[in-house]
Amino acid sequence: MVRAWLGVGIICTALFGLCGCGKNRTVEVQPQSGLERAKGILNDYASGVPLGSEAATFEEIVAEVRQTDQQKATILEKGFADLKRSPQNLSGKARALLKQL
Repeated sequence: MVRAWLGVGIICTALFGLCGCGKNRTVEVQPQSGLERAKGILNDYASGVPLGSEAATFEEIVAEVRQTDQQKATILEKGFADLKRSPQNLSGKARALLKQL
């Protein structure tokens, strides 16, 4: 009896695998702006995520934001520099920086 159910399971799995689960849909991914990326990183820091390798992209993010908003780019540049220089109380600094944006 177990062999019969095992056989049925294998056949069903093979049929589902060959038939697929539906139509292939194209999903378009909208690239995030520099400001959206910065806010995402800062939200992570505000919720307790430690400073990581994303700190290497701070200059790139600031350059992207500078193309659209000089004032916010300057705020981000100073805020990111402060976060890198002294990562103590990261969540508090990130929250304060988010309020300025």
